[in-house]
Amino acid sequence: IGGAATMLTNSMGPILNVYLLSVAKLSPESYVGTRAMFFCFLNLGKLPLRVWGGTLGMPMVPLAAGLGAVAVAGVFLAKPIMLGMDENTFVKLELGVVAFAGLRLCYMGLLK
Repeated sequence: IGGAATMLTNSMGPILNVYLLSVAKLSPESYVGTRAMFFCFLNLGKLPLRVWGGTLGMPMVPLAAGLGAVAVAGVFLAKPIMLGMDENTFVKLELGVVAFAGLRLCYMGLLK
C-alpha cells in the first residue's frame, strides 16, 4: 500500500505517521529514524520505475543535488529542536501535521 500511495498521490506520509504513532511506542528519535529509513528504501525502490518511465533523467541531477543539500541542512537544523522538545509536545505537533496533511489531501481531491 505504501508504495502505491506514495507513487500515485504522495500521500503515504500521513498514513505512516498515524500508524507509527498508534501502533508503536517509539521515542521521537526512533520515530524520525523509522520514517527516514522507510522512505529512503521506498524511494530507492521507485528510482528504476521513474527512470524507465522517463520522469527522472540526467537533467534532474542538478535539482536533486541541490534539494539533497537542503535536506541535509534541514536535518542539522531540526535535530536540536526535536531533542529539546518533550515527547508529549512532539506527539501533539505530529498529530497536528497529520491533521493538516489529511485536510490538504481532501481539499486537493475536491479540486479534481
